[in-house]
Formats: sequence, C-alpha cells, structure tokens
Amino acid sequence: MKKILFLFLFLGVSLQVSDFHKESRKSEHTILSEMLGESIQIGLGTEKLWSATSADNWGFVRQSATWARGNSGIIDSVILALKNAGYFNNPGVARSDVLTNVNLSGFGSSTLTIKINTPTAGIASTAYTGTRTFNHFFEIKKTGASQPSLQLFFDDPNTTLGSDNDGALIYYRLVDFGNPQFANVGDVITESFTDNESSYGTKFQTYTWRNGPENAAWISKHGRVVLTEVDSGRQLCFRSVVRLSFTKLKQINPNIATLESLCNLRQGAGDNVYYVLAYMQKFDSPFQTTAKATITKNTTKPDALCDIQAASAVLSYGIFNINGYVTDQLSASQVPADYPSPTQGGADFMSVDEAFARTYVAYDTDVAGQALIGKVKQYEETSKSFFDNFDTLDQNLKFKP
Repeated sequence: MKKILFLFLFLGVSLQVSDFHKESRKSEHTILSEMLGESIQIGLGTEKLWSATSADNWGFVRQSATWARGNSGIIDSVILALKNAGYFNNPGVARSDVLTNVNLSGFGSSTLTIKINTPTAGIASTAYTGTRTFNHFFEIKKTGASQPSLQLFFDDPNTTLGSDNDGALIYYRLVDFGNPQFANVGDVITESFTDNESSYGTKFQTYTWRNGPENAAWISKHGRVVLTEVDSGRQLCFRSVVRLSFTKLKQINPNIATLESLCNLRQGAGDNVYYVLAYMQKFDSPFQTTAKATITKNTTKPDALCDIQAASAVLSYGIFNINGYVTDQLSASQVPADYPSPTQGGADFMSVDEAFARTYVAYDTDVAGQALIGKVKQYEETSKSFFDNFDTLDQNLKFKP
C-alpha cells in the first residue's frame, strides 16, 4: 500500500514566557494596538515530509496541528504588549481597564479588557482538574460580537514556573484573526495551557480544540497536542491525537476510500478514525527527530494502520531533520545513534516508544513501565472517549463569562 507520512516538526518551539525591554514614549492605547495587531497572528507550522513512495494517501493528516508553531508565541506577544504599555510597572497594584474601538490588524475594531493584579477565580479547563485562580486577565472582543475572540489568564508576566504559579491559559477563535488561511475554519475554539511539570521534564504546553469543520481548511473535528520540554531543555517531546471522519476526508480526497475499506475490514464499520503521533526532537540544529505514528478506529493502538496486515501499513519509525523527511519504516536498531532513541529514555525524558505508549490514553491511567512518571495527568488525556465526549459536551473548552 502506497503511503505518505506527514509529521509536524515545530522547530525551535519555546515554552517559556519571554521578557523584553520596555517602550516608554508611546501611549498604552497605541502600544497595545500596534503590538497586538502585528504579533497576534497564527503561522502555519507544518512541514510536508515525504516517505519512500509517492502516493498522497496520507495528505489528510498534515493539518492536524498546523498552527502549533505559530501560536506558541501568542501568550508571549500579549504579555509583551502589556509590559510595554506599562501595565506591570507597579507590582502588586490592582488595575482594570476597558479600551474600546481599538483597531487591531486582522481583528478590526475591538474592545480590550485588561485586569492586572485583580484575581479571577473559578477558571476550569480541559488541561487540569478542578478550578484555578489567575492574577491577571486579558480579552479581545470584536466590536459588536457576542463572544470574545481571545481570552488569556495568567499568574506571572515573567514565568510559568514555580510551585505557587498557576501557569497561563488562553482561548481563541482562529476565524477572527483575519488570516485568509483560516477563513473557513468555522467555530473551532482552541485552548492552550502552559505550566511547569515537576515529575516529567521542566514545562509543558497543550493545545486542545473542538468543533473543527472537517473541510480542506481544517480537516479534524477534535484534537490535542501535548508539548513537553525535557532532557534539561535539550529535547522536545511531542504527543498528539486527532479525530477525523472518513466521510469528510473522502470529500477532500476520494482516494481515501481505499484506506477506509481496509480499516473497516480490520476494525469494523464506523466513520471516525484517530491519528496518533509521538516524537522526540532535539532542540539543537539540525533538529534530529524520531517519530512513531498510527491510525485506529477503536480504543486499541496497533503499530500498523488500523492493524492492516501489510508491511507498508507500518509507518514507524520515521526520522527527520531540519531539511524534513529523511526516511521511515525503520526498526529500532536502524535508527541512527545521533537521533533520539526509539527505546531508551533518560532521567527526565521518555523514549519515543514510551511517549507513544503515553499517547491515546485516559486521565489517571497507569502506563506499563512508567511508575516513576506516575499516572497520566489531565493535560495528557488523549483517549478516544475524551474526544468523542466533545460531540455533546464542551468539557470546559469554552470562553469564560
């Protein structure tokens, strides 16, 4: 079976909230308008990585996280704009502003709501249990709109680290950003949460979305990406699950019908299919990456696509670098020694196999061989039922009143 493997390499992703020098000669209104309009834009962060054959059977997975590299900087951009506008010049002083008719590039006329050192309590998320209280709040709402375009909750403008830090939580609607590439993404809402992690790595960032239109602009219905900075900042651990529909995929690419038939034979009838991906990537150039991926229709996670009994249905392992695809269908022993190991992890990072084992799993699950890391945390929840529940429940992935 011919195939193409599309993986998503977010080269140089930073999970740290940055700090910058303050501009002091412009008004707050002008600084916010200029910086937010210029910097809160989503970039496409995909690389199309070809496997050994040329058929485009796997093209439909390439957009499952197209914006992840671009939107990793949204939180930085918002906080930088607030800093440069002087909102953190007086630490500990409470302040609340509502700025109307601010013209933001892409958004147009908008109302900005800013609350500094004014705690917002009772904030729930898909990425943690219970609720949290955040010290600061920022919102963009297009003039005349019934719901916001973006909401950001955060504790500290300088870091997400620290035991008393609740991290940073952001929600946004891509269709409101004015990017032509997202003009047809409909009502999809994305949640991103950044926090520190003491038991595995140093910090993490999740991206979770629901109600994608399942069209050529946005092929998935629901999905989650989990990024973790590990190995003392030397590697990125990437895990992702995306739910797709064969019916919708065939409208984009009729050739998908062949794969659907094979999946139905092996795993039974049903329209939904789940794309599961894990990789480890070195932060230093040439960004060597080792990846493992599959697709499934049920709760199992076979090495072969839909457990199809053919050698060409086994994608893993694939290796990549700064130039993109290198090769795939490697055994563990065939992966070069200078690439992340498929089977051997370290004190604060998993092997590719371990990362894959911790993907497409439910919250509070004990993963075999991972007792030191502990049970699966809420932000790591990527089970089939988690995504299916979005069909009828928002599961706290929504703008907050």
